[in-house]
Amino acid sequence: MEGSKSSVQNSGIKLKIYKILNRKQMSTPTTTTLEQEHLAHHEHVHDHDDHEESFVSKYVFSMDHKVISRQFLITAVVMAVVAMVMSVIFRLQLAWPGEKFGFINAMLGDKWGKDGILDPNMYLALVTIHGTIMVFFVLTGGLSGTFSNLLIPYQIGARDMASGFLNMLSYWFFFVSSVIMLSSLFIEDGPASGGWTIYPPLSALPEAMPGSKLGMTLWLVSMAIFIISSLLGSLNYIITVINMRTKGMKMTRMPLTIWAFLITAILGVLSFPVLFSAALLLIFDRSFNTSSICLTFILEAVRLTMWVEVLFCSNTCSGS
Repeated sequence: MEGSKSSVQNSGIKLKIYKILNRKQMSTPTTTTLEQEHLAHHEHVHDHDDHEESFVSKYVFSMDHKVISRQFLITAVVMAVVAMVMSVIFRLQLAWPGEKFGFINAMLGDKWGKDGILDPNMYLALVTIHGTIMVFFVLTGGLSGTFSNLLIPYQIGARDMASGFLNMLSYWFFFVSSVIMLSSLFIEDGPASGGWTIYPPLSALPEAMPGSKLGMTLWLVSMAIFIISSLLGSLNYIITVINMRTKGMKMTRMPLTIWAFLITAILGVLSFPVLFSAALLLIFDRSFNTSSICLTFILEAVRLTMWVEVLFCSNTCSGS
């Protein structure tokens, strides 16, 4: 009996020792496990180095919505500063007509700022380019491009915009348009000076005024490229909001900010094609001798002349 009891106790002790050793092996990783973890970490670091983006792909031709929003913001701020300088120049001349400002001659030269007095044609040109930059490049392009790109993915729970490539194209079209608009300030005939609405015939006839020549053509080309940028961005915003909302976010649960961006994008898609077609027709009239806009004005002038003649004849006949 005593021998059987001792054998049972020994077996129980061996079982306890086996359990303790098994727990230690499970709690402390073996050398093989440590080597596997080290190799996995090394492969992860190696893959990360292989996929690390260069400066150009990360900050210049980026498809990340956050970087693109910064690009829109920086470009819009630069354009706003240029527009502010223009505003200071023509408002000073408007407030003190005939007053000589030395910095005007230093900035614009003898042709447009002789003796420190702003030339009337350059006054109209500065008003035109100032209004164009503030309305299109700062308010429409800069603010919409900045905040739509930054906030839409965050507030609807998306990882990024629907198309990063279209997003990148939208910014670079915007940038090229800004460069062309600023380059029109440095040509000999001066920039466009028909008002920021660019009504024909001042925009249709190169002989209408000094600012209706090459400067007007550059203005139209710049606006055509800007409209392409706005259309690409607006389509991207609409698709992102409709198709990439997070699970559970219905249209009725979207923040008011996203609704504002969505409605703005829809209005842009509806209105900008009309503006693009008008700019394109004006470019063709000026550069390729077509008669889309000019013919319309000629027909309207002929009809108005005939109406005046009929009215004059009726008054004359009734008087006689």
